[in-house]
Amino acid sequence: MSIRAIDEDALAGHTHTRAQERFLARSVALVGFMGVGKTSVGSALAALMDRPFLDTDVLVETWAGKSMPEMFAEAGEPACRRLERTAVEHALDLPPCVIACGGGAFSQPGSAELMLPRALVVHLYTPWPVLIGLLDELAVDRPMVRGRATWQVQQLFLSRAASYRRAHLRVTLPRRGPAEAAATVAEVLRCPPTLD
Repeated sequence: MSIRAIDEDALAGHTHTRAQERFLARSVALVGFMGVGKTSVGSALAALMDRPFLDTDVLVETWAGKSMPEMFAEAGEPACRRLERTAVEHALDLPPCVIACGGGAFSQPGSAELMLPRALVVHLYTPWPVLIGLLDELAVDRPMVRGRATWQVQQLFLSRAASYRRAHLRVTLPRRGPAEAAATVAEVLRCPPTLD
């Protein structure tokens, strides 16, 4: 091997390390459909990464003094989405943490452009055949599921899929314990994709 090749190998390794450091210096924003486990996985991931955890839905409810279903019923979806965006902006302004974003946060106009440059966006994906079994449970406190037919929720799932594809990473999570899912995400974060 020539000296030039060795130099290039060293440079490539150094570049990969720097890219990894840049990724890990960002907050990790978990996005995905309702019920995939962003809150439970995010909490476990924050513990693994020794970072604070922030759930934007909880932040919105704290600011409003009302639950999400109450806000949707009283103020409507557009008002809730505006407050949700403010919560995401607030979370991104904090030191690096793990952020669980509401199911529709990333698919709102301008949200991807806000989040992608400032966070490592991880799409937690659970297949529709798994989610369909959770719809009754989700309808209890998810305004976007309550009162809708299965095909309507599936249309929402499919419409959000295009925005989720813009995430930096996608991790498929069958329904299993949050600790195992968080470990899967943490392992992927230890070896982020190269930027070549």
